[in-house]
Amino acid sequence: MTCFKTFRAVDGERGSALVLSLFTLLIMSVLGLALLSLGMTEFNIATNWKDYNQALYAAEAGLESGFVSLRTLFANSPFPADEALAGITQPALTGYGLNFTTFSVARDRATPPFSYQTTIGAGPYQGLSGIVTDYRINSQVTAPQGSRVNLTQMVQYTQIPLFQFGVFYGESVDLEIAPGPAMTFNGRVHANSNIYIGAGSSLTFDSFITAYGNIYRRLKRENTIPWGNNPQIKDAGTPPAYRTLDFDHDYQPGFGSTWSASAWKDAALSAFDGTVQDSAMGVEKIIPPIPDLFYNPSNPDIVAHKLIEMPKAGDSPELAAAKLYSQADLRIIDGVATDRYGNAVSLPPGTLNTRTFYDKREERNMTCTEIDIGLLGASAPANGVLYAARTGGPGSCVRLAHGSQLPSQGLTVVSENPVYVMGDYNTVNKVPAAVMGDAITVLSNNWNPNGYDSKGDQVTDKRPALTTTVNAAFALGPSAESALGAGNGQLENVIRFLENWSGRTLNYSGSIIALWHSIQATGAWRCCGSGGTQYYRAPNRNWAYDTLFNTSPPPGTPSGVVITRSRWSRN
Repeated sequence: MTCFKTFRAVDGERGSALVLSLFTLLIMSVLGLALLSLGMTEFNIATNWKDYNQALYAAEAGLESGFVSLRTLFANSPFPADEALAGITQPALTGYGLNFTTFSVARDRATPPFSYQTTIGAGPYQGLSGIVTDYRINSQVTAPQGSRVNLTQMVQYTQIPLFQFGVFYGESVDLEIAPGPAMTFNGRVHANSNIYIGAGSSLTFDSFITAYGNIYRRLKRENTIPWGNNPQIKDAGTPPAYRTLDFDHDYQPGFGSTWSASAWKDAALSAFDGTVQDSAMGVEKIIPPIPDLFYNPSNPDIVAHKLIEMPKAGDSPELAAAKLYSQADLRIIDGVATDRYGNAVSLPPGTLNTRTFYDKREERNMTCTEIDIGLLGASAPANGVLYAARTGGPGSCVRLAHGSQLPSQGLTVVSENPVYVMGDYNTVNKVPAAVMGDAITVLSNNWNPNGYDSKGDQVTDKRPALTTTVNAAFALGPSAESALGAGNGQLENVIRFLENWSGRTLNYSGSIIALWHSIQATGAWRCCGSGGTQYYRAPNRNWAYDTLFNTSPPPGTPSGVVITRSRWSRN
């Protein structure tokens, strides 16, 4: 009996073990299936995530391609037609089975008016007036597993009249500001290049200073760091207060050691509240209105000079339309006056004269078509734009005389030659005005009465100037930069002189735009003694931005273009 009971216990244990094994196997099978399902889910998630990211990157590539194509289109037409926008196609996608479901570039406003005028509300150009056209790029991409990404990028094409700046320098024309006497700027200062700045005495800015390049507290022509005294610049506080620029893009305060661009950015934004910005803050280039400048040429100053040049064989229709010659209602070429259609225009007797005089800076006789502005009368251009030039080669020029009172509609004089402004200009019943030339020289109220045209020696001390007032925007070229240790005259000397202005004042109210280096007037800047190579002594500078231009810009004012990406969305 005892053995029988033992065998019965062993059989029971074996049965329990079998059940437990089967139950364990079941649990492991369920767990294995769960893990397998989880693995498949994770695999599918990873695959879908990979597909989604590939679609996202492809859609972003579509946005970038659309932006580049749109920018290229702007070079040929500031307001491209619907057909041209529809002609922008998506980039090719190779591999991964990705496809563009949707791709389009279009104006955001489907019906006219496509553009609107606005005051820029933020960023380095806040406060400026501009004309904005919004464009929308839509890029939708589908991946093989069905993932779909839809991106939209808004692009703003903003036209900004350049004579809203107190000072504007173009690309490759570095802006140096290094006045000896005290000097104050009340207008905006911008450079599509670098800004080099310092003060011989004191230098004060009452508005924004911006650069597409960098801002340095030294001069391009010298190695001294820092150069001169520190400028004072108003911040954007309430009320605004002057702050000291005692550091720059490269050097931290004290100029004892360098720092990163991001450190400069933080310090400048903290000190000036946004009134001092350069490339570290993402300042956008303002592109002058010449088609080739949209393609980032290696010689942008030479390309920009085309704005004031006469038509040339081979000019594209876009370039021909951009030249200010095409806008002029009155043209005076080699002493012959016509309207924009080539019809002869009869000017009052004595309006045009040929004058020859010796320019000590150029060290040559200059032969000018002299225009007596006071005699233009009813013959003045209806739209206020007058183009004048001589085609006689080196030494050709245009001179403006008796311009104290301009036509009531305003007047802009443009020439591919050097331009000389003689005596007070636009001082009686002031109107919006501009002078644009290869270079601009101001001859004082003493030039003509003292017969300086006939004084060939032009020893500086024998040509005393008289205080003179000019109210006009100037677009002009400084001389080309020379080797280290020399200079191109800096901003304070970009307006040229040929007399002894010591103790005399040039009262200037306007806007100074330097987009090019002078091509025809190539004499080097030399100042200021009485030696044989010197040709002038500097005036006292009472210079200011003319706030009239905020509401009434000069006729034919060129507008630079800022192309910016704005709102971005993912649907």
